Amino acid sequence: MITIKKRLYQVTKIQCIISSIIFLLAFLLIFHNDLQIKWIVDASFQSAPSVRMKRSAIELLSLYEEALSHREKSSFQPMFHNHYLSLELNLTSMIKDYWNYSKDVSKNKIDHVKITCLKSSKTMKDFHPICHIYLNFRLNIFNLKEVSFIFLSQNSSCPLSLKNTSDTISVDIHGMFLADDKFRFTYQWWSFDHEKLFSWSQWPLTISCLSSCLNRNQRQPSKLPLTFFQCSSINTLIHSTSRELFIREQEAVSYWLDLQNRASINRNVFDKNNVSTKPRRLAPFEIAKNNQVCPQKFQNWILNYQKWHENISFSICNRSMTFEEQFQRIIELDVRFLIYAKSTTGIADRMIHFITTYLVALLTNRFFIFDKKWPEFIDVMQSSLNYQPNIVIPWLSQLSSIKKNLSLSIQNNLTIKAHRFLTERYKNDYDYDKDFPERILIFKGHTGGVIHTIKSNSSIYRKLLTIDLEMNTENIFGCLYNSLFTYRLSQLIKRFPLNSSNQQLGHSSQQILQTLLSPRFFPIGIQIRVGDETMIQANSISDEENLEKFKNFFTCSEDFIYMNENLFRKTNQIPIIFLLSDDLQIRRAALKRCELSLECFLLSRNKCQSNNSHLQILANSNPVLHISHTNNSMLAFQLGIFDSFLFSLYKQHIITTKSRFGRFTVFASLKQRNVYSLNVGEQSSCHNQSSSLATIGYLRLGI
Repeated sequence: MITIKKRLYQVTKIQCIISSIIFLLAFLLIFHNDLQIKWIVDASFQSAPSVRMKRSAIELLSLYEEALSHREKSSFQPMFHNHYLSLELNLTSMIKDYWNYSKDVSKNKIDHVKITCLKSSKTMKDFHPICHIYLNFRLNIFNLKEVSFIFLSQNSSCPLSLKNTSDTISVDIHGMFLADDKFRFTYQWWSFDHEKLFSWSQWPLTISCLSSCLNRNQRQPSKLPLTFFQCSSINTLIHSTSRELFIREQEAVSYWLDLQNRASINRNVFDKNNVSTKPRRLAPFEIAKNNQVCPQKFQNWILNYQKWHENISFSICNRSMTFEEQFQRIIELDVRFLIYAKSTTGIADRMIHFITTYLVALLTNRFFIFDKKWPEFIDVMQSSLNYQPNIVIPWLSQLSSIKKNLSLSIQNNLTIKAHRFLTERYKNDYDYDKDFPERILIFKGHTGGVIHTIKSNSSIYRKLLTIDLEMNTENIFGCLYNSLFTYRLSQLIKRFPLNSSNQQLGHSSQQILQTLLSPRFFPIGIQIRVGDETMIQANSISDEENLEKFKNFFTCSEDFIYMNENLFRKTNQIPIIFLLSDDLQIRRAALKRCELSLECFLLSRNKCQSNNSHLQILANSNPVLHISHTNNSMLAFQLGIFDSFLFSLYKQHIITTKSRFGRFTVFASLKQRNVYSLNVGEQSSCHNQSSSLATIGYLRLGI
């Protein structure tokens, strides 16, 4: 019996051991599989954020474009800027609105729309009507889908000015309003039963509104309805100063640039090269906010001038005042004006003279006003100042005839002088208060004087600029430039569209922008200026001859890359060349030989290695226009000013000595580093041959 029990115990023990082994193996197998599953899940979650981040950035950029398109098609857009109220009506959209609500389908008739302006203030919280505007139209109804408007006349219960084109009607309501005032607007067609409240799109979009639209878009991926941007729809208008608009525009552009950078990121390559934590490259206006670049004393100086400019604008620009009353106020406040008149030459000449005149206004405490005959500039750039001469000094064009009917005292105090600067300006000293004592000054020219004003030992402004404001030759032009105006987001969106197609040769505007923003690359900018004639008529030189003619520019870039091999290896950056030229043929010839590949642009793994012996060219293959030699000055300015924006993003610049476009952009970029300035066909090496900004600031008509 004992033997049986012992044997039974041994068998049972063996079975337990076997069962334990089986259980352990099963456990290990399951745990191993679980580890594999967990690793796969973790890996997918590690890569998913970058994928989601890129996808959401692309969707947000797309939403920006949709919102801009929606805004531009809206029938009504009011503005309450610098205490003035203006309205803009889109006739095409008004036709659609009329057709949707009209009950009268007679083919030809005259109808009118009544627009009522309602105001609320600190003392009167309720909105009450302050103006009724009646616009009369002839309507031609051709069929159920086609209706046309012909504007006939207007009358109103308040003083106003009206301008109309075939597509729009612009209304400026006379009188100045307080910053605390708020407005609403209603409209009613004669054939409508009741009034409707106008609403319009807020611009730029807020980040919270964009996020809301993105969430809705992810839940509803079908075509966006018109009500999709409801979060941007507002019906109450509040006041904004030029500086507030300026800051708002810069903040929106910064966020849009962030999205452009995120939309191009390939996280795997970034992680591999340890650059995932590096921020994108900053635009010059962002660099200018750094106190180490534009000192706080300088920024305070600019801010004080902007506040003074705003206060004076409010004090002297009331449209309800007669001209004589306005002149009297100007004399009482001892306001002196400096008016910038643009030249008929290129963009660089205009911008250099612009910034030089702005500096004079700051140094002499004159009220700075821009040239009203440059509409393309106003459309593309947002200023920090209230610059509009038609609002600030509407009497200027009639001053000579108006003065005859004024008192002798006022006539003697309204002195005016238009002065054209000669080519020697960039190396001459001026005492602007002594040399130009007139109350109203108009500066004409195309030369610069910024660098000489701060560098000349005999300049009476040198101490103020260098000691009191802590400025120098490297930063003064760029700090002035970026304090005065900034790029409008709407124009950037149009120039760098999300759906820009890949070109057979060269790169799209968005590919160039995203590459320049990426910390993965070290961009070197080459600017080759051939001549105005190349923008009017193409030359017949072969690609080989072209490349040989401008060989020194490419050799210089190779020299620079060779001298900085250790830097590129240490930072794990790939040097690339952005080629900017007025000559289309040299850009195309360079692209054919060494174009930056799409794989490199996309940062695909193992497709974009740093190869310092082979240049990688980034450029577009589209023709450019000279603003003085084309009927399409708007497009010419857009192409030129945004090329300068791209060129300003580069870390190192190689420019043509005789070209002011390259020099103006270098100074505006605030890179504050030496540049390489070359002549066409020059055989000199670029090894330690760079020039300081102080030196190139005196080249060819100055900066």
